[in-house]
Amino acid sequence: MPFVRRDDQGRVIALYREKVPEAGEYLPPQHPDVRGFVSATEGQRDADAEFYRSDQAMIRVYEDLLDVLMDKKTILLTDLPEAARQKLLGRKRLRSELTTIGEILSDESDGVL
Repeated sequence: MPFVRRDDQGRVIALYREKVPEAGEYLPPQHPDVRGFVSATEGQRDADAEFYRSDQAMIRVYEDLLDVLMDKKTILLTDLPEAARQKLLGRKRLRSELTTIGEILSDESDGVL
């Protein structure tokens, strides 16, 4: 390993453990093209993970925004499509259960020395 597949510009676009028709060229793992491909892939995974974390934070913002709008009666839960209502209620139920579990664990750990 690795056998490499290159694009039309000669850049490595895939690594294979074994030789396959589209990847017949073997390069040692320390080869600059292999290392460049691996670090670019790791960088993309880091960027993807950061984007995912951002999505999770924004979901919480949207939930809180909906709560504020519903508290002010600007929007009613029944104004939302059925699928959205079910998802929102499911998340609220989950958050409530997790909060309860967290409170129980917190109370139990208070008496531990």
